[in-house]
Amino acid sequence: MLRVQSVAQELERRVVDGVYAEGTRLPAEPELATEFAVSRTTIRGAVADLQARGLVSREQGRGTFVRGTGRVSVSMTLETNLSVSAVIRESGRQPGTTGLSVHRELAPAAVLAALRLPAGSHCIVVRRTRTADGVAVTDSIDHLLEVPSLPTDPGSYEQSVYELLEEVHRRPVSSGTAMIQAATAEQPTAERLGVAVGHPILVLSQVHDLDGGIPVMYSIVSIRSDVMNLYVHRGSSTVDPLHESTARQPSDQDAPQSSPVPAVSPGIQ
Repeated sequence: MLRVQSVAQELERRVVDGVYAEGTRLPAEPELATEFAVSRTTIRGAVADLQARGLVSREQGRGTFVRGTGRVSVSMTLETNLSVSAVIRESGRQPGTTGLSVHRELAPAAVLAALRLPAGSHCIVVRRTRTADGVAVTDSIDHLLEVPSLPTDPGSYEQSVYELLEEVHRRPVSSGTAMIQAATAEQPTAERLGVAVGHPILVLSQVHDLDGGIPVMYSIVSIRSDVMNLYVHRGSSTVDPLHESTARQPSDQDAPQSSPVPAVSPGIQ
């Protein structure tokens, strides 16, 4: 099963990146089996996975072809701090924002730990859903460090929060630490993402630090895994220390009930 998943992920990456362009035929099973050094049964299972998710279609007597269904698909590599809107725009889709709200609230325990705040502190909480061509992609809850110059009007948060934070603090968000969890959508997240309750999603919990190591935002981002593909760039074996707050879980209200798969990487916004 692991081999099937590994091959399916690589084939999906090639489809997303355009290596296998829309309308083209995938290499034959024997060719792929030789390339991946696996059995034809494994290749068949991997292709079936792509077919089930609408990425390819089999045509009797002709082969397997990359589908052009108009399905919204956005890909992001967790390597640098990137705006979701920018990533959506670069994928050829039109970014949008719905359900935007801004409130001043007491910071829950997970946020106090992440932003290194004393008990009883407040933060600015921004909730919003990001869309691609009108299709919901992510739903986020951002807890921002409260400072006098931080605006509270919703209009200020329609664009990239990274740019806003750089303007307010006069230094950029330079790093972040993210934890990825597999979960299922519950109300009201399911409603905001436009999916059924129980739909599989990814949840990215992340701390964002300014240049200089000052944490200024803690985010919980629910991602439609059928729309957005996440890739993690892997380099040398050098391991940076985890942010001190990553060992703490989000609050019961916000955190999905699943086993976490940690990924140390700059996050998304």
